[in-house]
Amino acid sequence: MIKIKKAFQNRIKNLRLKQIIYLIVILSLILLIMALNVYKEQTMKKLYDQQSGQRWSDEIRFGQVSIFAPQSEGLSKDKISEYEYNINKGLIADGYQDASANKADGTALWDDCYSAMGSATVTKDRRSVDAVAIGIGGSFFQFHPMVLLSGNYIPSDSLMKDYVILDEELAWQLFGSNDIVGESVTIGGIPHYIAGVVKRDSGKYVKAAGLNFPTIYMSFESLATYGTVDSTVLATNGSLGSVDVSSSSDDEGESGSSDVNTEATGIICVEIVMPNPVENYAKNFVIDKLSLNTKSVEVVDNTARYDNFKLLDIIKKFYLRSMQIKPVIYPYWENNARVFENIFCLVLLIQIVCAVVAFIMVAIAVVQSYRHKRWTVKGLVTKFLDWKYDMESNIAQHRKKWKYF
Repeated sequence: MIKIKKAFQNRIKNLRLKQIIYLIVILSLILLIMALNVYKEQTMKKLYDQQSGQRWSDEIRFGQVSIFAPQSEGLSKDKISEYEYNINKGLIADGYQDASANKADGTALWDDCYSAMGSATVTKDRRSVDAVAIGIGGSFFQFHPMVLLSGNYIPSDSLMKDYVILDEELAWQLFGSNDIVGESVTIGGIPHYIAGVVKRDSGKYVKAAGLNFPTIYMSFESLATYGTVDSTVLATNGSLGSVDVSSSSDDEGESGSSDVNTEATGIICVEIVMPNPVENYAKNFVIDKLSLNTKSVEVVDNTARYDNFKLLDIIKKFYLRSMQIKPVIYPYWENNARVFENIFCLVLLIQIVCAVVAFIMVAIAVVQSYRHKRWTVKGLVTKFLDWKYDMESNIAQHRKKWKYF
């Protein structure tokens, strides 16, 4: 071992400047590949709304699947209930959960949430703000665990449809504080009670995706009744988010009906976490059991979307990626996730180029070394056999020495 170490040190000392530079280039390429891997892993950890499958359980493999539907198709709460029934029934039929399992009592091996985009005028005393409103249902905050600045998330099983969560900008515009849990705001003439305040997702891609205005999270039924369901709100020209302050002489008397619209349509996103024992099982299960028309509905496997093989598929069809032939408007978190698909594709391409160049350089070095070799295969075999014989002799001598102890 000492001989090998000395031989290696002598070899390094005898390297010429060109050989040293050559070696540095190869090592730099390898280090760049490793650094890009670290960047990708650290960035993926921040995309928490793509990782419900990993958070759900460590015992078996779970996956997250998202369904994006056109607003024109009008997904309703009844349609969501139908989806949930078919998912539960399908998992029982496939043997992944007991026949008695259901989501209501927490025995199901799956969960879901749904959401719609729109806007609402939120009022506190004489101050009104036009805000982006996200109508939610199910375990929305399990899929989107935003940072809470105060209060709590709206429970997924809550029967109260008048709870809301404000983002920090809307909270400051209306109250001048984040510590407002239990306070109320008026939407459509009806008071809604603040369950919590969340920190808005940051990043230039999130803003470009539409999350650039004061935002309120409320039940889908409340949004459909007291606000406006409109997926194009994220593409607004900038007028949204305006603040109005009424004068002291303005009439404060505003009234509205407290009966929410339970038959409303306009849900554009359904997210599901469920067992995914083999690749594409969850995605294919959702398409099959829910009888989805993939010509108009987009189905995304969130869990595997950043795997290298998936990214390679995107690279192969990258020239088609700018085309949108389905009548779907993505919510801001999906737009943000798709941006990082593009970034990770570029990262993978750089890694592939670096790996190919490093491989070629190593191959050239090996060929050059072989051409100027001062050794023969026979000589290497002889040295190996001698080394093996010496090792076996040393072991035998060692055993004999300690035989009587």
